[in-house]
Amino acid sequence: MKHLQPLYAVSALLLATACPAAELAAPRPWLAFDRYEQYRPSFYSGKGKLENVSGGVRLTGDTRTFVLRDRKFLIHSHNSPEAALFDCELASSNPVKVVISGTADGKPFRSAPAELRPGMKQLRVELGKPGLLAVSGLEILNPGGKLDLTLRRAALEYATNPAQALLVAPALPSRLAILNPGEPVRLSVTNPTAETISFTIDGKLTHFYGKALPFRAEQKLAPGQSATVSVPELPALNGHWQLDWTVRSGSDAATGKAGLAILPALPAYQAKPDDFKFGVCSHPGRWAEGERELEAQATARIGAAYVRTGVDWSNIQPTAAPPDYRLFDSVVDLFARHGIETQGMFGFCARWAAPESTRNAPKWQEWNRAKPDLDAWKSYVEATARHFQGRIRIWEIWNEPDLHAFSHFSAADYVDLARVAHATVKAVDPGLTVFSAGFAGLSPHPGRRDPDYQYKVMRDGKQYFDVHAYHGHSNYATYARQIDERLLPLREKAGVTIPWYANETAVSAIGGTEREQASALFKKLLFSWSRGAIGYNWYDLRNDGFTATDPEHHFGLLTHDFQAKPVLSVYHTLARCFRGARFERNLELPEGCVGFEFSNGPDRLLAVWNEADTATGPIPVLTDARRAERIDLMGNAVNQPLAAGLTLLDLTAAPAILRLENAKRAELKPELISFESGAVVPGQPFALTLTLANPTGKAADFKLAFRPKKGITLTPAETTVHAAPGQKQVVTVNGKAAADSRPDRVRLAYSLAGTPFHGEFDVPLRAATRIPAGDGNYRRKPDFRLDRPAQVVSYCEGDPSKRHLVWQGPEDLSAGVYLRKDAEELEIYTAVTDDVHVQPATGTDIWQGDSIQFALSIPGQNGSWKIGLARLANGRAQTFVWEAPTGFDPAAATDAIRLTTFRDDKAHRTAYRARLKLDAFGLTEQRLRDGIRFNLLINDNDGELREGFIQIAPGISEWKNFEKFPLIVFE
Repeated sequence: MKHLQPLYAVSALLLATACPAAELAAPRPWLAFDRYEQYRPSFYSGKGKLENVSGGVRLTGDTRTFVLRDRKFLIHSHNSPEAALFDCELASSNPVKVVISGTADGKPFRSAPAELRPGMKQLRVELGKPGLLAVSGLEILNPGGKLDLTLRRAALEYATNPAQALLVAPALPSRLAILNPGEPVRLSVTNPTAETISFTIDGKLTHFYGKALPFRAEQKLAPGQSATVSVPELPALNGHWQLDWTVRSGSDAATGKAGLAILPALPAYQAKPDDFKFGVCSHPGRWAEGERELEAQATARIGAAYVRTGVDWSNIQPTAAPPDYRLFDSVVDLFARHGIETQGMFGFCARWAAPESTRNAPKWQEWNRAKPDLDAWKSYVEATARHFQGRIRIWEIWNEPDLHAFSHFSAADYVDLARVAHATVKAVDPGLTVFSAGFAGLSPHPGRRDPDYQYKVMRDGKQYFDVHAYHGHSNYATYARQIDERLLPLREKAGVTIPWYANETAVSAIGGTEREQASALFKKLLFSWSRGAIGYNWYDLRNDGFTATDPEHHFGLLTHDFQAKPVLSVYHTLARCFRGARFERNLELPEGCVGFEFSNGPDRLLAVWNEADTATGPIPVLTDARRAERIDLMGNAVNQPLAAGLTLLDLTAAPAILRLENAKRAELKPELISFESGAVVPGQPFALTLTLANPTGKAADFKLAFRPKKGITLTPAETTVHAAPGQKQVVTVNGKAAADSRPDRVRLAYSLAGTPFHGEFDVPLRAATRIPAGDGNYRRKPDFRLDRPAQVVSYCEGDPSKRHLVWQGPEDLSAGVYLRKDAEELEIYTAVTDDVHVQPATGTDIWQGDSIQFALSIPGQNGSWKIGLARLANGRAQTFVWEAPTGFDPAAATDAIRLTTFRDDKAHRTAYRARLKLDAFGLTEQRLRDGIRFNLLINDNDGELREGFIQIAPGISEWKNFEKFPLIVFE
């Protein structure tokens, strides 16, 4: 800021008469022209040169137009700046003009040229509040003669109020938002304006698990002055913290937030060849030298030992001339200096090596994704493997060839490439490891033009690989099904015995799902390990940008500007606990819970979580451990009671690790306390049955105390139950939920007298949704609302070519669902908001277009109902019954549904009203009053393909987990 302060002061004074009294001219840093930016120059009508010099970028040459571009221009947008302010120096003798080009609100934009005269050190380019500005380039217009221009810094100036004018950001020891335990947390506040600003700042530092540290400060800053505001209490917990602040100046206010991680040093670790491999995926070659250095530092800091990146053929050898490896040499050597090994990848096709028919195609993907000439391919592979010999030991052949986005050739063609690459690599060095391409996945992905692509490759080409690589971007539940139900059977069917590696898999945090993303890493990495994977690479090290609706901008462990996300701390926890570990077994746990046992040196590690929201009490563990501790996702450890060789393992929705120090034994016993809940309907009584199991060798008293939410009563609220050694006792507690309550769970405190075992946890109730009596006009709130990111399943987020089809919010797809009954019919009315209605199919295939699928699971029936509703392309309504319980005729049931639909294209609304005859579905009014299971999803197709769906609860698409479908009870 030092060079720009005089310029800012002048600009602020000049603008004072044009702005309302409450506004100030506030410059914000934009470009630094330093090692953290990487400019690509273009020279027109002449020649020129760009070089990095101390404190800036120097442009020299004899050319009429210089254009500077930076990849980061593509990912930043700016909301209505008034001007761009440059700190620069023109050493040549002729004036030049500077133009900023790009788009404003999506339309082409060019600023008026601003003249820079020889010797000038400051320049103002008027922008005139153009709207949402995305800059594509800086144009230097030189009317003639030699040019010698040095650009040092640039800022964007805004007209804003004093609170918004202040520059507020975490004060960090480096650009990485990672602190060591005990380091203070501070905010830096700078006044970049020409006016003195008095302000109050209220802030809060909040841990991932909720602990909050508030702070407050009052300050006055003169023009150009900076100050530091500290959080007075040092954070005592490791892991992710969110820093929020509100700045107030007079009646004006501005807010901000940042993500920080407090990470302790990793324990010493010496890798062994058969250790599970912790890696990340990144694209360091895309970014400037300074950012590549930060990426390497971050990768080492979290404990990753590998970085996966490509040595892109079209980049290193754009023509048939010898390849240029300088950029990739710098990447490989940089990460190696930080102890990180590069996993290299061969691909994609260089233009000159593509089939002649595609070399001049208008779209670059046509030649870049084509099958290359095999002789040219062999030369590229050989030269690259030889060049990096001794520095890159692992080579992957292409990326996701099963997606059209990455290859335009068949499985047989890919086997050809693999055959040539394998022979070539092994000829260079037989000790090199060859990975198959990381296949995209085995879900019904729209970009998988051949569903058997991966199977055909592994069946016919498995001899060309040392490792089978697999991706599978999705949430944990979907990923686990892919591995167990598709990948492992595919490997067996294809006769594949080489190990597999999850070498690029994650889930995007699009839609604000960063907490879910954090848990997904823990689950997916350890699950992959339990299923035989030899390594796991998270995709991506950092977000690719800042667009809220682009999934590629939310995969990272870090934000694009190196702020911490919760998932970063989880990776550190996993590396800290599990590097060098060995998988021992899958744990046998209550239904809906998942757990794995690992050994690491003398210790046992039990990694567990409750995947279903079921009632599960602590699990007694018999062990010879010297000490026990529970480690949470953020890496914080709490000592666990250990007595007479017994400790307790808690199973919660939040994954955790039980570390048993110096243990050879970890034997799981039946749950200490288990539950069974009757249907809990507001306004009606229910029963909660507890089974207590005494795991100790002597008689003991269980002391129980319920702490229900407001509106729920339990009798008895407290009780003591005596149990002999090894004995089980059953207790029934009667409850009632008030009519206006939300009876989803109750809190239970327990203790086992005479032992150190005590605690409390939530007991989920079998809550039911009460459907009020109504007349079908639905003036009430929906019984179910579908409008949240967590309800969305996208088939497109893992395919960059289909990112435009990822759910964009409630305006893209959402719905309200209403239910009603009368003496003869069950009515399901769904009001859908859908920006585009497309239904290309009929009959059994209506699920491929915009449509509804719903399920009914009715007590006493053998099987469940799976029913579809659609509005066809011709406007007609159609129903289809895919599944029916034993003894029911799907065709007859289809005829027993009256469906009407309505579409308002202008309002983007589609209405479905389905009336089901009760007797045709085995329903009665009494059964509906007693309760049935119901679930519903809405398919979305905007014209290209079925891109995904939004659902009340998981299970319909996979046709499983019926007991987890919502329970509905009719008045």
